[in-house]
Amino acid sequence: MKYLVLSVGLLVAAGVATYARYESLNPCVWIEQDMVRQTGLPLLVVQAQVRAKFLLDGVTEPDPATCLPAWWEFKVEGLEEEAAS
Repeated sequence: MKYLVLSVGLLVAAGVATYARYESLNPCVWIEQDMVRQTGLPLLVVQAQVRAKFLLDGVTEPDPATCLPAWWEFKVEGLEEEAAS
């Protein structure tokens, strides 16, 4: 029982921390905000880039289930670039 309470507590803490950072629980918003921070481009330009990437992949309306793997891919690419430099 204590592991269940601990697990629920960790999930709540992770959700609160994510919301505090991104002000959203939607991974599509996370990609946009991280790209704005990394590139310094205006949000409108970044939103167009993200939409274009999904359109090239054949996704016309990205949902959180589609954006989550894309967000992880973006984060991993950023880590690889940092490690290379």
